[in-house]
Amino acid sequence: MGTRKGKMNSGPSPFWLLLVGMWLITFRAQAEVLISGEVTSGGKPVGGVRVDLRLPGATGFLEYTFTSQEGKYQLRTQQNGKLSLHFRALSYKPVIKEIGITQQDTVVNIELVAGGVEQLQEVVINARRPYRIGKDTIELDVKSFLRGDERTVEDLLKKIPGLNVGTDGSIKIGEKEVEKVMVEGDDFFEKGYRLLTQNMSVQPLDKVQVLQRYSNNKHLKGIENSDKVALNLQLKENSRSRWLGSLSASGSVTEPLFYQGSINLMNFGKRSKYYVLGSANNNGVDAVSSINNLLYPGQSDEPGQIGIGVMTPTLIDYTPDLPDFDYKRTNFNRDRLLSFNTILNPSKNFKIKWLGFANPTKKSFYRNTVQEYHIEDIQFTNTELYKFHKKTDNYFSRLELQYDINTRATLTYTGNLGSLGRNDSGDLLFNGSGTAELTKTQGILTNHNLTHTFKLSPREAIVSSARWILQESPLDYSIDEYYYEDLFQVGSIANINQHAENNLQYMGVTSHYVRRQKGGDYIEFAIANEYKDQELVSDFVLLTEDGSAIRPGGFSNQLSLVTNNTSVMARYTVKRRKWEWTPLLNTGFVHSSLHTYGTTKRRENWLISPGLLTKWTLNPKGKLEAQLSFSQTNTQLMEVVPNYFNTGIRNFVKGLDNMATLSSSEGTLMYSYGNMLDKFFANFSIGYRTMFDYISNQSMISPSYNLAEQVLLKDKKNWFYNAQFNYYVTPLGGNFKLDAGAEFSDYETGIAGVGNRQIHSGSHNYGLSFKSVWRSKLNIYTGSRMQFTSFRSESTSRLKNTYSFLNIFFKATADIQANLKNEAYRFGDFLSQTPKTYYFSDLSFSYDVKKIKTRFDISARNLFNNRYFKNAVITDTYRAVTEYRLLPRYISIGLDHSF
Repeated sequence: MGTRKGKMNSGPSPFWLLLVGMWLITFRAQAEVLISGEVTSGGKPVGGVRVDLRLPGATGFLEYTFTSQEGKYQLRTQQNGKLSLHFRALSYKPVIKEIGITQQDTVVNIELVAGGVEQLQEVVINARRPYRIGKDTIELDVKSFLRGDERTVEDLLKKIPGLNVGTDGSIKIGEKEVEKVMVEGDDFFEKGYRLLTQNMSVQPLDKVQVLQRYSNNKHLKGIENSDKVALNLQLKENSRSRWLGSLSASGSVTEPLFYQGSINLMNFGKRSKYYVLGSANNNGVDAVSSINNLLYPGQSDEPGQIGIGVMTPTLIDYTPDLPDFDYKRTNFNRDRLLSFNTILNPSKNFKIKWLGFANPTKKSFYRNTVQEYHIEDIQFTNTELYKFHKKTDNYFSRLELQYDINTRATLTYTGNLGSLGRNDSGDLLFNGSGTAELTKTQGILTNHNLTHTFKLSPREAIVSSARWILQESPLDYSIDEYYYEDLFQVGSIANINQHAENNLQYMGVTSHYVRRQKGGDYIEFAIANEYKDQELVSDFVLLTEDGSAIRPGGFSNQLSLVTNNTSVMARYTVKRRKWEWTPLLNTGFVHSSLHTYGTTKRRENWLISPGLLTKWTLNPKGKLEAQLSFSQTNTQLMEVVPNYFNTGIRNFVKGLDNMATLSSSEGTLMYSYGNMLDKFFANFSIGYRTMFDYISNQSMISPSYNLAEQVLLKDKKNWFYNAQFNYYVTPLGGNFKLDAGAEFSDYETGIAGVGNRQIHSGSHNYGLSFKSVWRSKLNIYTGSRMQFTSFRSESTSRLKNTYSFLNIFFKATADIQANLKNEAYRFGDFLSQTPKTYYFSDLSFSYDVKKIKTRFDISARNLFNNRYFKNAVITDTYRAVTEYRLLPRYISIGLDHSF
């Protein structure tokens, strides 16, 4: 079947995207008037003066800001006519200045007189601005964002403008993911916060605090050069130091039977905090959607951290990838979760944290795939009908002990212990031939970290850490159908088995010095030593019908990779008014040993990675950042495997059989305007990367197998851009959001019988949405996005996927609400498939009985009863259409009770 040619209906070009963005900025600039000036006292500038813009006689303000160290300020407004400026500062008499606003910018300079109050009154926010801003904190009033249909913390966060909650539960502000979600200043789950936000009831919440320039280490606050963001949930006064929680249950009223039940118990006191969670469901919801963030915690860009991201490689994983589709609609599951978590403060100097959970689950997926290969003379089509069942048994505990030796020093120990079991089975009909596929692993993981922080002075500190990791991830894989007769030239095979030992041991120590100079300059220096021993033993066996075993040459492995890396990192940040420059250098000397079948290859080399970061504050709301870097890394375990390793059914992968160093350079430019509370805020970034050395594949492709040998090639190029524009339109009472991005790559691959192929890949993503914040019975959230993907080599393949949605929320009374969620998916057409649009609707009604703190609801999912949907993908070697089985339509009734 030939490749479709011709021009595809393309989406907006980057030129039009930039034109729209410039128009939005220009429109805003024309609609707003700039009020600026300087505040002095005795001829000297006064910094930190609060400047409020108000309507005459009003107590609430329209806009406000603080003067800079030079005494200067800027405010923007769309109001015309008479307004008043209020100037307030400690130890100065307040000043009120009446002004008249036209369409021209206004300059107002003020001279303050010493005197007045020694403490400013609390900032008063009117109903239209339900927040309060501190130096590094934005505090949001929960009541102002509730619409009536919120059950969990995540439901609330989705309603707050500027907070972006992804389909996986991740929370971002702009393009930056939050570090953690705390309750009353304490953190249970670090970046596994989805376990909290997707289960904790919204009822006891009073405030949501956005913590900017956040430091995970309390001794580094004000020293560390941090741009991290975290959230802190503050409880209502009557919800503290007492047991409270929620209980929810629902079930379908007809066959098939779907159910969901959960219980949350919590007690957040000053000296002890408890959070208990239990849940069970078979309606597609993942009980633990962020388990990896619990198993492998830590932050790589934080002083004192070491061993981040160290884990055994994943050898075989059949979890389906569903881009831009609701995972819950395809997840035939039975999830159970029990989690107990506590934070204790036996004394003011000692804190104990303990986390434990058990998560036995069963999941099933059903998919049918048509995969087309068309590369010169290599032309064939594979079909797969697959039923996949995955059973997981995860048991995990984590202990953290934190002891304040004195006011300047803290010792922290963190230890993890986990048992990770997986038993997968699949029934596959491959090109009309059936097989049973089995994958089993029962692994263990233990991770221990000891950190000592010593604050030498208010501006400098030393953080030292030691970490030990042990992980074992054995694997047994088998199929009972023989597809490889052309490959091995052996007949009468009954079963194919592969056993693998996949082990890791890691030890690392580091010491990190940080200092903040009086003028704002920042010094950071670290030295570290890391030892890592990885072992991979794989045994690939063909079992004949008479029970004998055949081990084909070149398809089993026995290797270990041992590395010892001594590294030094240094950076220095220079701050000069609006500019900030940070040159940095990371260099290390690595001893490597690769042991394979009794032979040893040794290698010693330097890794040098310099970089330069710069920030430029163009104005109080606009910031420009740039980054240039050169980096070097050594090849990892799966990249040096000497023989082929079976990664499932028809795929075999072989490494370089040698060690190598990979070098690359990268440059990015980022511009941000405003923040999450402004009517208009935007982010734009563009970047380019050259990989001077990269690993690609030389493949031998046939209908029954694919042999991919990794090879070292030169000069792979990537470039990208991302843009996000948010604009609150006052007459429409809602926020418009425009997302756009693109990524392009130029690289090379090889195929036996064809030779090397130059590949150019590209993807474009465009989205526009509108979210209303009407103070009425009706609110909507609607939008659409498009994705364009292309691969060009000897021919060109293109694909266009679109997604649209319309969510309607109607509050009939204070106690009765209705919610309608509508989605439409349309996937590209090829492989003789006619493009089809898939429509989904979910409807729910709820009745809130506030006297007994119980909400009753009735909901219907998949109203159109779609039983299948097709997803289209393209790669540099094939195109495919995959049909997934969906959970059927069902109606359930339930209740949610808070206590």
